[in-house]
Amino acid sequence: MKVHTQNGFKLKKKTMSYYENTLDNSKFLRVHRSYIVKLSMITRIEQYEKTSHIALLKNGQKVPLSKQGYARLKSVLGI
Repeated sequence: MKVHTQNGFKLKKKTMSYYENTLDNSKFLRVHRSYIVKLSMITRIEQYEKTSHIALLKNGQKVPLSKQGYARLKSVLGI
């Protein structure tokens, strides 16, 4: 697994489920089967195609949101 930080990235041998269960769920959210994001890094959410969305992060990265991830993100952010 690749973990992105402000100083680059690190490769880890842990699973996504491990991090999903270990990280503080008030600060981190799994938004896709391949992505967990730090909520404070999200600058905005945009519609990508007719039925999909992406999260734009402060570092310029674009993270795809699954349908469930988008629903969870809306719920957490209160939108």
